Amino acid sequence: MTGDQLVASQFNCFVPSAFDGIILMYNTASGAFAAVSAGEFEDIAALFDNPGSASPEDIAGLVEAGFLVPAGYDEREAVRQSYFEGRAAETGLNLTIAPTVSCNFACSYCFEEHPKRHFSDADLRAVSAYVRDNLEAGAPLNVTWFGGEPLAAFRQLTELDAALQEITDERGSAYTQFMITNGSLLTEKRIAYFASRPGFTGAQVTIDGPADIHDGRRFTSAGKPSFDKILVNLKAIKGRFPVSLRINLDRENVNRIPELIDLVIAEGLAGYVSPYFGHVVDYTDECGDLGGTMLSREEFAAAEVRLLNLMIRKGLRPGFELPRPHAGSLCVGDAPGGAVISPGGLVFRCWNETALPESEAYARIGENGAVAVNSVKESRDQFWKDYDPFTHAECRTCSVQPLCKGGCPWEAEKRPVDGPGHCTPLRYNLPDMLRLIHLRDSIDEIGSTDLPPLPRQTV
Repeated sequence: MTGDQLVASQFNCFVPSAFDGIILMYNTASGAFAAVSAGEFEDIAALFDNPGSASPEDIAGLVEAGFLVPAGYDEREAVRQSYFEGRAAETGLNLTIAPTVSCNFACSYCFEEHPKRHFSDADLRAVSAYVRDNLEAGAPLNVTWFGGEPLAAFRQLTELDAALQEITDERGSAYTQFMITNGSLLTEKRIAYFASRPGFTGAQVTIDGPADIHDGRRFTSAGKPSFDKILVNLKAIKGRFPVSLRINLDRENVNRIPELIDLVIAEGLAGYVSPYFGHVVDYTDECGDLGGTMLSREEFAAAEVRLLNLMIRKGLRPGFELPRPHAGSLCVGDAPGGAVISPGGLVFRCWNETALPESEAYARIGENGAVAVNSVKESRDQFWKDYDPFTHAECRTCSVQPLCKGGCPWEAEKRPVDGPGHCTPLRYNLPDMLRLIHLRDSIDEIGSTDLPPLPRQTV
């Protein structure tokens, strides 16, 4: 293809790095990323302005990376097709399993009620039979242990885990599992159990600040503090399996997070936990009145950059990577083999529904693995099967659409179609996040965290 048949991609993003004379090039549709000198970028920019003047050799790399695309090529339709084609090609089962919806915590912002319901032995047989009936030979099984607090039903979890391992071994299927836990029940016995599981990819544990902040919002159901216990457990894990350290941000704790960063380093957890930030949002009515404490999406995006920047300069490795577009489903909700299963064999399609009663489930799994559909809620399941993340008007002109595809479907559905979907923070902080990635990856080469500040202007 000759240069006069090419144009610059609408998904290009060019920003100055934190280092003088270095320009970062990124394309949100292809995920291509490069750091070039300012002089090199001047030559490249000239090619973007007039690709017809360039030789095929000069532009080959830019075309391959997606920075130049054929004139008339509908990039947004290509992103849309990659979603639907990728989703149609997905195989296997992507299950979120809550062996209990009970919890030993009473967090102030939790989106769930916590009825005291655990998997019965019949539920264990039902889920095992369901997987046996629906997992094709060689297709993967991915399980996220959820709750409530999944470790409050450790016996049920391990018994089901053993049954699923047996099934996947028989089918020649890959079996991976991840756990979302508050971290308070991670005893040595339980740590050793998960560390021994070959398909266990790690756990998410939440700490929301130094002890006084954390204990004021993540306390036990008996009103007791939890910070010290979680910290002891995290130190006991140390390298035995990966830990994603979630830090939920709102107005009440955002200015105290630097203290938590210093504590993580002082306690020797740097290199063992991967901190990242969650946005406290009123997903459901159970969240309570968070209106006065929630950060706006823009405020959260700015705080995320500021705090990640601080972590990197102090030698931590935050849990974020270069954002990459992906084909296929966004979450368990729109995954073809996706399901959220809670006690009673209740089946939902979103984590936010996990603790709802049977009347709200779209289906129930019987002890023989058969799925009985709730005709009253069947349309809800159909919504997820038909989900289209490209319906919101503002998304159709947004440069980060390939990365988020409208964001969380649960939240996007609530928003009018003539506005945005559930915007990712990258809509507001992508240039700074690219700078942070380059800054972090440069530390090993420089051998120092004495690094320049982040510039704020874009090219």
